[in-house]
Amino acid sequence: MTPDPQRPTGDTEFIPDLPERLAGLAREGAAVVVATVVSRRAPVSAQVGDKALIHADGRMEGFVGGACSREIVRRQALLALQGGQARLVRIVPGAAPDAEHAFAERVTVPMNCASEGESEVFLEPLLPPRLLIVVGRTPVARAIAAHARLMGDRVWRVLDDDEVPGEPDAVPLGTLTARLSALPAAQRARVRSVVASQGHYDETAIEALLRAQPNPVGLLASSKRAANVRETLAMLSAFGEADLGRIRAPVGLNVGARTPHEVALSVLAELVQLDRQASVPSTAVPEQAPAAPVPTPGEPSPVPSALLAQVMDLPALTVLNAEPAPADGSSAVDPVCGMTVTLPARHTAELDGQTYAFCCPHCKARFLKDPARYLTD
Repeated sequence: MTPDPQRPTGDTEFIPDLPERLAGLAREGAAVVVATVVSRRAPVSAQVGDKALIHADGRMEGFVGGACSREIVRRQALLALQGGQARLVRIVPGAAPDAEHAFAERVTVPMNCASEGESEVFLEPLLPPRLLIVVGRTPVARAIAAHARLMGDRVWRVLDDDEVPGEPDAVPLGTLTARLSALPAAQRARVRSVVASQGHYDETAIEALLRAQPNPVGLLASSKRAANVRETLAMLSAFGEADLGRIRAPVGLNVGARTPHEVALSVLAELVQLDRQASVPSTAVPEQAPAAPVPTPGEPSPVPSALLAQVMDLPALTVLNAEPAPADGSSAVDPVCGMTVTLPARHTAELDGQTYAFCCPHCKARFLKDPARYLTD
């Protein structure tokens, strides 16, 4: 066969071991578009069946046409990657261009180079599976995880560290930040999360999720409970309005759900709706400010310095309806709600040399906001 003089030679003509290459990219969690020439009308340098890989950063491997076609395919591939939807691109001399859109299924692009040939290129985005993080040991959390797996999602079931024994597929809450930070950027960009511990460790889980990934965090809670969670996180973790605004609550579409499986359906339906409604989703992960250290379970949570100064400037106080956590005892009384707290407590605060234990971050935040309300002169 006589070589085509318009067709370049060299390593860019083909991708050796394409199946293995794609398998490797999948293991890395990389997003890529496979471009395949499906028709041509000479004179064009590409042949039917030619392929190229277009990466999220615009890099191309393989060959699907000359310089003009290459740039058209590159641009259309990045749009297809944003929309997560396959498309057929028709490259035709003198054609009226179609409007660019991330969700277009068929696009006609004019060829402005000297060649009078035309071609059609099929673009197939291959995205890493969406990672859904489901926090909690509740029936609703289990139902969400089960239905999400049926939808093809990767699922991390996140439990409190002392709940993990006996749950072989569970991710300990104390390791969540580190595990998320270790993911490739393309995978972190596709993280979705639902916190459904129903008050047990909502604040701890949301703090870890807000710090380690850029997307909204769903909270299964009433509007009143969600407001308390935001207030607690604002006080104890110094989150700003932008971060707190990423908490979506109550999570799920209002379909009148009652049973755990119905609630799971409403939650996952909302996730599908949000993904579909995004006009031009971005594959890039926005830069984040350096994350503040996440408190180790069992250690006091960090408190804004201005708030600490306000608390420490109060006169010496004695206990009214609270008692310091005993050094050698097994329990203490939460000064806010009166609940007995097993020691060592996860949530503690110090005042005038005394350590007080709390059942949850919300009680701790209320105490630090107005300790005089719970103590007396």
